[in-house]
Amino acid sequence: MQSSFRSKETSWLSFNARVLQEADDPSVPLFDRIKFLGIYSSNLDEFFRVRVATLKRLASLGEHWKQLGIPDPNQTLKKVNRIVGAQAEDYNHAYAQVKADLEANGIKLILDTDVPAALRGFLRDYFRNEVSPHIFPIILKASAKLPKLKDLPMYLAVKASKSNGTGRPMHALIEIPGNLPRFVPLPKTGKTQLVMFLDDVIRFGLDEVFATFPYDVFESYAIKFTRDAELEFDDDFTESYYEKLADSLKARDEGSPVRANFDENFPKHFLNLILRKLDLARSDSLYPGARYHNRRDLLSFPNFGKKELSYEKAEPVPNKNLKLKDGYFATLRKRDALIHVPYQPFRHLISLLQEASIDPLVRSISITQYRLAKNSCIAGALQSAARNGKEVFVLVEPQARFDEEANIRWASRYRDAGVQVQLGVQGLKVHSKLVLITRKESGRDRFYSVLGTGNFNEDTAGIFADHMLFTYNQEIGQDVSGVFDFFERSYRKPNLLHLKIAPFDLRNFLKERIRKEIENHAEGKPSGIRIKINNFSDVETNGLIREAANAGVPVKLIVRSMFSLVIEEGDPIEAISIVDKYLEHSRMLIFENEGNPLVYLSSADFMPRNFDSRVETMFPILDKKLKGQLTEYFDIQWRDNTKARVLDGKLKNGYRDRGKAKPVRAQFDIEKYLREIN
Repeated sequence: MQSSFRSKETSWLSFNARVLQEADDPSVPLFDRIKFLGIYSSNLDEFFRVRVATLKRLASLGEHWKQLGIPDPNQTLKKVNRIVGAQAEDYNHAYAQVKADLEANGIKLILDTDVPAALRGFLRDYFRNEVSPHIFPIILKASAKLPKLKDLPMYLAVKASKSNGTGRPMHALIEIPGNLPRFVPLPKTGKTQLVMFLDDVIRFGLDEVFATFPYDVFESYAIKFTRDAELEFDDDFTESYYEKLADSLKARDEGSPVRANFDENFPKHFLNLILRKLDLARSDSLYPGARYHNRRDLLSFPNFGKKELSYEKAEPVPNKNLKLKDGYFATLRKRDALIHVPYQPFRHLISLLQEASIDPLVRSISITQYRLAKNSCIAGALQSAARNGKEVFVLVEPQARFDEEANIRWASRYRDAGVQVQLGVQGLKVHSKLVLITRKESGRDRFYSVLGTGNFNEDTAGIFADHMLFTYNQEIGQDVSGVFDFFERSYRKPNLLHLKIAPFDLRNFLKERIRKEIENHAEGKPSGIRIKINNFSDVETNGLIREAANAGVPVKLIVRSMFSLVIEEGDPIEAISIVDKYLEHSRMLIFENEGNPLVYLSSADFMPRNFDSRVETMFPILDKKLKGQLTEYFDIQWRDNTKARVLDGKLKNGYRDRGKAKPVRAQFDIEKYLREIN
């Protein structure tokens, strides 16, 4: 098993390389290439804060990793360093090309030393009025302990000296303010729009920052620290969760440094002074790089009104099963509906909750919350429902990584509005995406359910490709009700008819279905397994899929990011990954089942945590037409020969060989397909 299993970390870095490919693809619009550079950087930050931090923890435990059935973390760390170093070169190449293409389109990034004389007065005023009030230097002394530095911000390390060479130089750190725009456009004086990094605006004003000191020469170098971001919670529920969260977030800010990025021109003695104080002198934690870091901020690069340099925003595809002149409840009683975001409007879920919040027959609304939009209309509808006398229950998952504080704030707002809030389930993380509306009809309670593959989040629904099932099926509704009962009484395992949930029966169900396909193939019956997933890194599931493929069962895998199964030349398994305009986020499973396919959607990836320590939901699509929709959706993606990369044994990210075939670009062709059927 070990020889056919790849570490999560190296497979994830291969995924991030696919993101970087998009940033370097000249066929991708310029501003979208800039966004992909930002996404790559943001991804890499989180990777070090979580995955590399975990590897370092495992490596510190000696050889206990052998008991976990994973590759040697020490060897994985070495591979990570090699891969990240190689990708840095690719990144710099892509970034340089983007800068050149910006200039060709009349937008030029300039340094502090390149500011035209006519604009220096403007920049001086901007620095004094907008930037200087946020600058608080930390003076460094060899004998003094360095204060705790924050995890996310970037710093400028400044060396101040006298031009006549007298006296000792002074060293300081300046945090780049995160509450200011990272990019500062200068007034346009000709055909070219000049723009500066905030870093360079600060460099421009260093003489004012240190005006009270006798220095007139300033050198500055970027440096950034990444800390272990994993939060630790015990099972003592007697302590206030708010207190635990506050302590854990504080610990995150003070976590062990796992990476230092710095300008490769940083003078060695100055760099060592800082690294020694941070206990980051080890070579496996140091990543020399370019002039700028925190390039995730490229996600907010201004477009200066040049819409033609971005992907055209598509009009949402209407859903013919949701004609709303009679209202959502009357419509859903006639037929289930399936929403494919971002191709179709996420607005449907908001509208359903708005209708439920004022409908006199609605008795209660229950929902799971993992990540919400910053200004969530979903939350607004739920608060409105509570104020209108409905029973509203929200399961808020407090351990949604990097959204912990936001979720706690939402919990407080809900309670103020009269919503019943539960903070998670002891010992588990709730990752299911469920809504249950209970309505009194003809004297009895009837269920309306929404089950999704992604978060109920308006902010991400425009870029994450997911599915939501809207259904009046009462058996599914009863199952969803059973899951919510479990949330409130977690000592009682739910007894469900259609839904499969982790950590109880999802893993076993998957094993049974894969083995059934093996059995069907052996008996000469139609067999096959089609899976679309984000992460595929569970050892047991990898083994089962290999067993099925070796037995002759046709296996097709579409895996967005982590892929730990090693496919060698001649293996019967086919696997691809699609990275394109939208982030592929949905989870779909299709089992051929003797020619009568079973189609499931799920909130779960194939990772140990999804099967064993999270509440995840897999649900069937029972309507024949909707099953056909999802099957065609998968098949369109499988035919992609434009943005599909082959997941081979070395994860080289080679594009599929199109040959003379007609170009297929799944994300564009899916939109066309949905327009045709609606």
